[in-house]
Amino acid sequence: MKRKLLVVFAVVLCLALLVPSVSMAAPQYTWRLAQVHPIDSDYDLRAKGFASKVNERTNGRIQINVFSGGILGDWTETFEMLTRGSLELNMAQANANFDPKLNLAYYFPYLVRDIAEAQQVYGREGWAYNIIQDLWAAHNVKALAVIPVGMSGVSLRAKPDNYADPGAAKNIKVRVMPIKPCELTYEGMGYIATPIPYAEAYSAIQTGIADGQMGGPPFQAWQFRDVNNVWIQYNDYFESWWISMNLDLWNTLSAEDQEIIQTAAMEESAIQWARAAEVDEMYRQRLKDEYGWEIVILTPAELTAMADHVRKVVWPGMEELVGKELMDRIYQESGISR
Repeated sequence: MKRKLLVVFAVVLCLALLVPSVSMAAPQYTWRLAQVHPIDSDYDLRAKGFASKVNERTNGRIQINVFSGGILGDWTETFEMLTRGSLELNMAQANANFDPKLNLAYYFPYLVRDIAEAQQVYGREGWAYNIIQDLWAAHNVKALAVIPVGMSGVSLRAKPDNYADPGAAKNIKVRVMPIKPCELTYEGMGYIATPIPYAEAYSAIQTGIADGQMGGPPFQAWQFRDVNNVWIQYNDYFESWWISMNLDLWNTLSAEDQEIIQTAAMEESAIQWARAAEVDEMYRQRLKDEYGWEIVILTPAELTAMADHVRKVVWPGMEELVGKELMDRIYQESGISR
C-alpha cells in the first residue's frame, strides 16, 4: 500500500513540475500596439481582438500588449515611433506631416460619398488600399487593414440656412484640422475655416474663436455635445484608422506568421466595417435624444452637388500637395473626370 502511494505521489509530483514549465514559457515576441481611443470603445475592442487572435493562433509565441487611450502618445507621435521602429504596432491614421501623399489615407475630400463606397475603395480589394500600401511602405510602415471610424461632418452652434448650397457663404467660423486639405475644403463649402489643433477645439468653441468643428464622424461630435447644437452630415471624408506594423519587423517574420497577423487584422476590419454605419447612427441618435441636437442629413442630390463642387474647386489644390502622378491615378481609379 505504501509503495502504491509512493508511486502515485511521484506521478503527481512529476505532473506538478511539468505544468509550470509549460505555463511559464516566455513568448518568442512581445510587442506593443498603441491606439488613442478610450478603453472599451469599438477601437479598443478591435485592437484587443486582433492581439488575442494573433496570440491564440501562434500558440502564445506572439504576445501583443494593447495600450489604449493615448498612453504611449497621440496618433501623430505613435506614427513617428512606428516608422522608427520604437513601436511595433499601431492603430491610427497616417500622419500626412511626413508626406502630403499620405492624405489619401488621412483626409482626402469626397474621395467617397458614403460607407458603402468607402468599403469598396479602402477594403483589401480596393484601389486606394493598394496605393496606400506603397505610400506607407515608403515610410517603413506595413499597412495591414482599415478600421473604419465613419463619415465626417460638422458640429455647429446653429444651422446656416444655406447649409446645402455648395460654395455659398455661410458666415460661420469652423475649426478645421490644421492641414491644408481641410482648410481648402471648408473654404470651398463657404465656411470661414479656422485651423485649430484638436486639443484646443473645445475651448475655442467655448470662447467664440470658432462656432463649430469638423474632423471626424458623429463619434467626434459627441465630444462637443455641451458646446454645439447641430450636426450636419456632409460626408466630406471617410475617417480611416489602420492597424499597421513597423515594416522592418514585418520583414523578419516567417510567411506563416505574416499570414496569421494579416488575417487577424482583416477579420477585425470586417467586424468594424459591419458596424461603422450603425455607430454613426447611434451617436447621431444620442445627440438628438439626450441633448436635443438638430441632426441634418443631406439628400442624395444635395450630397452629390456638394461633392461635385468640392472636387471641382479643391482637388486642383490637392494635386499641388500630392503631385500630378498620384492625382492622375486617383482620377483614373475613381472614375471622376477633371
